[in-house]
Amino acid sequence: MAGKKTKAEGRRSPGRPRVVEDPVRLSVDYERQDIEALEEIARERGVSVATLVRKAVSVYLKRRGKR
Repeated sequence: MAGKKTKAEGRRSPGRPRVVEDPVRLSVDYERQDIEALEEIARERGVSVATLVRKAVSVYLKRRGKR
């Protein structure tokens, strides 16, 4: 149907800026203690765990010369 929004489009508030330009979803399992530590850091910094993970991956790739 023309004009019908997909489920993903319906979840994003109009006008809210994108966090990622060309998003790809990936499911990863972590050790509970690692997630708990990330959650604590995220709370301290006022960001999401996802933001911390994206930043860590970005830094890693830059150090490896892949970005």
